[in-house]
Amino acid sequence: MSHLIESGMIRLDKKPYDRGESERNDHPYEMKFLRKDSIQDLVRLQSLIAENLPEPEIFRLHDDEDFRDVFQSEHSVIGVTTSEGLAAYSIIRIPGLAKDNLGPDINLTNGEQMKVAHLQAMAVHPHFRGYGLQRRMASAHLDVVKNMGYEHVCCTISPRNPISLHNILSCGFVIKALIPKFGGWWRYIMYKGILRHSRNSNDANLGINAVADVNFNMSCENIPEYEVRVRCSDIESQIDLLTKGFVGFGVTPNSKYPEVFYRRF
Repeated sequence: MSHLIESGMIRLDKKPYDRGESERNDHPYEMKFLRKDSIQDLVRLQSLIAENLPEPEIFRLHDDEDFRDVFQSEHSVIGVTTSEGLAAYSIIRIPGLAKDNLGPDINLTNGEQMKVAHLQAMAVHPHFRGYGLQRRMASAHLDVVKNMGYEHVCCTISPRNPISLHNILSCGFVIKALIPKFGGWWRYIMYKGILRHSRNSNDANLGINAVADVNFNMSCENIPEYEVRVRCSDIESQIDLLTKGFVGFGVTPNSKYPEVFYRRF
């Protein structure tokens, strides 16, 4: 896999975040795999994002040591760079049997946990949001995970972050659990099967991921009985659905009260 993943033009819009007149102009960008000498750029972008968070609970911060540890391979970290600096990053991690492996949260056995990769962290500069960078980085990293031979990909998303939830769901992930993490912050445990559905068309993972890829019509009023919509803020009802075998596959990210769509197979 080449160092450069993609390149093109992207529009910077400072209006939502800076006072004064809107400043809109196009910048060339490159999406590429980063090396360890990019750690300080990652730290600076993380700090900027943290300063603009509406709620601290949405985004878990990593320290310098965390960033050093994520460079497990030359493909572990993807960055989007522009003339303005680092605009976005994505990090994957292979947890092995570490305590924070998300496999046990979705009832994977010890053997299957060794086949788990984490989409560990993703972040996009406030000025460059709305252009699909998160989805495109995730797609590139899913290709990396597949080439490495891992079969399960997991990540966590806050119920208070419906935009990121929408982006990850659009990459074929589904919600498999809702659990307190990081000192009590609620997190969806997101899951995507990588290889199994290509081996056996009847595998249950194929059905789950296929549903997640469907462009569901959110305005539809006639939702079948096996599909349920619940507000992201209704933690108790979502846990009840997940306990009963439902999985989350869609969300209304831009509504005043975002809802998650659940289905049972």
